[in-house]
Amino acid sequence: MYGIPLPSRLESSATVDVAIDGTAHASRQRGLRSRRLILASNDVIQRSGLRITTPARTWCDLASVLNEEDLVAAGDFLLWRRNPQMTFAEVADAAARHRGRRFRPRLLAALPLLSDRADSRPETIIRVRVIRAGLPVPEVNPMLHDDRGRFIAMPDLAFVEYRELIDYEGEVHLTAKQWANDLKRVPRLEDAGWHSNRAGSEDLADSRELLARLERRLRAAGWTPA
Repeated sequence: MYGIPLPSRLESSATVDVAIDGTAHASRQRGLRSRRLILASNDVIQRSGLRITTPARTWCDLASVLNEEDLVAAGDFLLWRRNPQMTFAEVADAAARHRGRRFRPRLLAALPLLSDRADSRPETIIRVRVIRAGLPVPEVNPMLHDDRGRFIAMPDLAFVEYRELIDYEGEVHLTAKQWANDLKRVPRLEDAGWHSNRAGSEDLADSRELLARLERRLRAAGWTPA
């Protein structure tokens, strides 16, 4: 109901998750999975005539079924600056109150990685892998300008100090208009002293080569591991 991007194994599931009060009996019906949750009054809202958990509480509960990368991607989506469905304060409060002890370490590890500037799930996953690889924390979708103050681009990820950036090329980049824009964009970035690292679906499936190449570029630009 919130449109949260999920991995295909969950997107294709026809099972409906239903939360019930911790003291009630679980329902056993085909296509229905019920779970007992201890919910505070501010964990539940009305949406389309249904009582559902808030975006922040839903994100916390997703820690039981998502890995860290997908959990951060789900949180980024709900925080997205262009259509925010929760705030950083709300999700921090929900996480502090959440009693899912088994998955709490994953929840707390994902919380500081959240951003409201990520525009897609692949962007988020690449960012998490960059950070977990021990590389510098990149800025997310920053506005880049040349020395005259003219706008150049808004890359997915940028290491401003080292003039390195990463762009994930999804299906939208296959259109003729976007391809033409990209052809003009990269030379403008290069003229301004930036190096562009372009990533695709293969890098999402296996990011080792991308991360190794990025590390070499950052070291060449003066970065040293802490």
